[in-house]
Amino acid sequence: MNRIIAVLRALGGAIRTTHRRRASRMSAMRNAALAVAIAAGLPTAAHAEPERIAVDPGADWQHAPTGIRLPPTLNGLQRDRITSFLAGDNNIGSTYFSPSEDEILSIYIYRSGSYDVSMMMDATAQSIFANDRLGTVDTSAGLYANFGDAMIGEGSGLRTTYPVEGPFRSTGLAMFQRGDWLIKLRMSSKTGDAATLDKRLALIAAGLPLSPAAGKAPPAYRIAPCEDARALPKARRRDLEMTDWLLSTTAISLLYDSSETAASFTPADAAGEQGRSILCRDASSQPGRMAYRHADSGEPYAIVFGDSGVVASVGSIGFADENANPRPILLTLGNGMRTQFYRAFETMPPFEQMLEAVNDEGFLAVVERTGDGSTISLPMGD
Repeated sequence: MNRIIAVLRALGGAIRTTHRRRASRMSAMRNAALAVAIAAGLPTAAHAEPERIAVDPGADWQHAPTGIRLPPTLNGLQRDRITSFLAGDNNIGSTYFSPSEDEILSIYIYRSGSYDVSMMMDATAQSIFANDRLGTVDTSAGLYANFGDAMIGEGSGLRTTYPVEGPFRSTGLAMFQRGDWLIKLRMSSKTGDAATLDKRLALIAAGLPLSPAAGKAPPAYRIAPCEDARALPKARRRDLEMTDWLLSTTAISLLYDSSETAASFTPADAAGEQGRSILCRDASSQPGRMAYRHADSGEPYAIVFGDSGVVASVGSIGFADENANPRPILLTLGNGMRTQFYRAFETMPPFEQMLEAVNDEGFLAVVERTGDGSTISLPMGD
């Protein structure tokens, strides 16, 4: 168990529970178990043990990179603590309670392997459904809404609340993007119904104090299940030329270096291919390992592990070779602090082959965020 905790901290930067002070850690551990299996043994970016940040109980605390301020009280809720899960304030969590502790709010500000709010919101919601500490979540009666003004991007945030049968009466989630950061709010109530909690969560999400930013996120949408179960044949592997490695890693490095980027750190995004392609949830998904495809083409896009920003992605990037062969398909595994590149494919691989590669193979190249930019490590030649 200690090794599992260590690996999860190393890759995802946090072992976060639903409402930290009162909930068991076991649900979060179960939800992240597959991510841990995939990530086992991977080197990590600079990281630290979760550490409580010392703050003045009566003063705001500001997350400098995003300008988000966490006040001592927020809509009648009292701030309990602020925790750093990763060095350099790259993964921050704060917990708020009502005076009677019948309402609990958790706010997370963190780096991610993807900043697609639609996809990351859906993956997080699925982990909530599996959290038995809340009770039984009625997934058929959820309330869904977009939010966001001109400051973060109109309609760029997503919010959802659900009735619960058990210790809590309702639970909800809201998420939006702030440059190369995700902001996630988790709120549960022991007394209010889903509609009441939705109004509370809407006020808090819209009123969270933040500073203006240059970049605005695109509108988000609710992801639906894929209409078909498309089976892909196992893809042949492809060895890249150094030119392709340079182009691929540099593209991701430039995204890391841009603090105002609204892109994700995936091959398709670096190649400018994401556009507004709508994603759907593949039938092979399960809490802790959610798979997503392009709804139009049916091709795989990404697998999201847990809810702390660990994402495996596939996409084409680089040059077609002199024999007019198609561009290679890259596979990466990233968490917003580090992107690892694996041996490429000739064609789009099925999800099972993606899992096998990141679980069983070593990475060949890596881009890692530093304090003033990023570094690139390339494969050595023969």
